[in-house]
Amino acid sequence: MSKRRVDRAIILAAGRGSRLAQGDALPKPLRPVAGTALVLRIVRTLVKEGIREVVVIVGYEAARIREALAPVADALGIAVHFVDNPDWERSNGVSLLAAESWLDRECLLTMSDHLVAPELVRRLVRAELPHGACALGVDFDIERCFDLDDATKVRVQGHSIQAISKELDDYNAIDTGIFRINGALTRELRAVYEQRGDASLSDGVRSLAARGRFVAVDVGDARWIDVDTPAAHARAEAMLRVFGDDLDDDLESLSSGAQGPIDPEALELFTPSWVRGAGPYREDHFQLADREARHRDGFARLMSNESPFAPSPRVVEAVMGALTRGHRYPDAAMARELRRRLASACGLGEESCVLGAGSSEIIDLLVRTFVAPGEEVVVAVPTFSMYEARTRVAGGVPVIVPMRDDLTLDVPAVLEAVTERTKLIFLCSPNNPTGRRVPAAALHRLLRLGIPVAVDEAYVEFGDDGDSVATLIHAHPNLLVLRTFSKAYGLAGMRVGYCLAAAAVARLVSRVKLPWNVSTVALAAAIAVLDDHDEFRRQRDMIRTERAWLQRELGQLDGVEVFESAGNFILLDIHETGLAADSVVQTLLHEGLFIRSLASHHLRRGYVRVSIGTHDENRRCVDALRRVFTRVRPRVTQ
Repeated sequence: MSKRRVDRAIILAAGRGSRLAQGDALPKPLRPVAGTALVLRIVRTLVKEGIREVVVIVGYEAARIREALAPVADALGIAVHFVDNPDWERSNGVSLLAAESWLDRECLLTMSDHLVAPELVRRLVRAELPHGACALGVDFDIERCFDLDDATKVRVQGHSIQAISKELDDYNAIDTGIFRINGALTRELRAVYEQRGDASLSDGVRSLAARGRFVAVDVGDARWIDVDTPAAHARAEAMLRVFGDDLDDDLESLSSGAQGPIDPEALELFTPSWVRGAGPYREDHFQLADREARHRDGFARLMSNESPFAPSPRVVEAVMGALTRGHRYPDAAMARELRRRLASACGLGEESCVLGAGSSEIIDLLVRTFVAPGEEVVVAVPTFSMYEARTRVAGGVPVIVPMRDDLTLDVPAVLEAVTERTKLIFLCSPNNPTGRRVPAAALHRLLRLGIPVAVDEAYVEFGDDGDSVATLIHAHPNLLVLRTFSKAYGLAGMRVGYCLAAAAVARLVSRVKLPWNVSTVALAAAIAVLDDHDEFRRQRDMIRTERAWLQRELGQLDGVEVFESAGNFILLDIHETGLAADSVVQTLLHEGLFIRSLASHHLRRGYVRVSIGTHDENRRCVDALRRVFTRVRPRVTQ
């Protein structure tokens, strides 16, 4: 067995590194990470572990690399040698062959773009190897590999390397890019090169491994990262900011605080780029409404399409009973019963219903079920912002299709937006905020594409017929219907929603869903409200009556266009009044009425949305708007 001291290292620094380029010709070894060039960070790590001689193989921009590293020798007390590789555009094995004469003894070999903790080098140097064998540091924790698609995969059996390739399907470890080698590797590479005219390191590893002379050394939990892309560069900077220059190698100094405090802002850099670019759902209007309601009697929440009715005594009794079982996980039998009742109402079986914590969770589940990073979701706007937001958070690309000038669905534009990357189409019917239903002919036309089409029916119960398109699922298994208990059933605070789909599709969504996502209390409330038939009809009929009254009264205001609605809200176009939507909202807020401005909802003009409240709240809203709009003279268009 070999356990000799290793004090020479070879660094491959000849390539261009075009994948990491950021608009200039800076060679990859000189790319700064947290203010220090990659290759300099690597040299410092090697020196910490006893390396006293470094051989740097250069090619692209060789003069710049030589100039940058020239001062290093004196500063670190080591010898630095440079070897030119005129064939630097060939594979990395050819670069190593340029330094063949330096392999007269055991050396470490590392890439110029792999940052590693000193502990990784330490494990490789201290490993006991069979006489004459070479070794590769491998990571068996595959899940922590930052870019698995681009990583070199390794199949290890015992301590022996059985196979190595980027395209390997059957593997149990990842190549960390740092080796312990001798002249045997370059002899194998020379033979491959003379036969093919090119050679990669993996070619040499495979040749030696076939004779049992290349072993794997487990790097354990030592951190490392291949800095080969802009995304990996950002991750490397985050790791250095959080764990320090040694990547949290010294656990004792970390526990004593010698590493300094962890920067919480740096943790953002660990997230994917699409998460860094996403914003949280804005809940400001809820917080404002809650604060106003606490300090003002009679405050009317007409901004969030909630029910104006508190839960009925039957629902309250069911909730109180469920609270006594709060120490247990949600009852699976209750969940099955709820799914059966919801599905059977649309002629479907229990297996066609997936429960969620509100339809907002269902939206997230559908995106995560069908959409991979970089794939597209078509969204016709204006509509519920959650479709676009959850697509972005999952790394998908929302393709925004504006509605026609009259705010009806532009079906030809939706069809034109569909590409080979489209994985999902979101429709809302009745649509929030326009209040209009998707015409049956339009839906059938889109369903014929075969692409998953999600129809959000959060407000369907308020329509004159209340019919769901879920009855089409038998004929169109690519149809997914979203429903909720938040609106007509008045359980917005309980968070109960569901998806109706073909059984096979529902099983796909269930794979993504977390278990126990709907609480015992929410299940009890949902079942109770379904049993409260008379109360449900009374409340729904009142909303329909009040909606008709509001549409008639608001339609008499000068300069205001009222959109016919099948939901529990009404959209107003107020741009002809000359008043900004935000100013109207603020004026009504001073009078104890909160309606919603839609200035940020992909609408080109001034719009506000009024949720249907009690008759007294609706009357106060009409009176307040009449006073606001009569103070100004409507603009006259030519």
